[in-house]
Amino acid sequence: MQSRVIRIDNEVWAELQRRACPFEDTPNTVLRKVLGLTVNAGSNDDSGGNVMNIRVSKLITLVGGAPLVVQSITSDNDIVSILSNHGTKFGYIYPQRRRLKVEIRKDWAVKAGLTGWDHWLENGWFNAGPSVYWYLPDEDIDAYKRVANILATLRIIH
Repeated sequence: MQSRVIRIDNEVWAELQRRACPFEDTPNTVLRKVLGLTVNAGSNDDSGGNVMNIRVSKLITLVGGAPLVVQSITSDNDIVSILSNHGTKFGYIYPQRRRLKVEIRKDWAVKAGLTGWDHWLENGWFNAGPSVYWYLPDEDIDAYKRVANILATLRIIH
């Protein structure tokens, strides 16, 4: 079953967050519960067949405000791209063993006034120029909150 991108307003997003179990539910699992559809307990399957890593959903939820739009760029959802409010792709999230890696273009980080990234690559961003990235260990809620604030800032700027 192919996943779909939907847009919802802030009021609907707030209601989904209100009904969600923190760090367990994704918007899709909340809707599945509301609609009376099966939710597989303990599974990362939040889309009825298309897997979205639960850690990515946790990060997206922490961004707050208008929903952060993500799109899978691999068939197994190992890498997702992050889109701004204007539809510009500004970052990537890579689920890794026991952590997430969030990568953005270095010039965009500098433009946003960001410093303090964990690492940088001279030829990152899919070999298209310098990039910076942050690691989010699975159990480090402070790292998730810090990067969620960064993504919220970047979402508005780009």
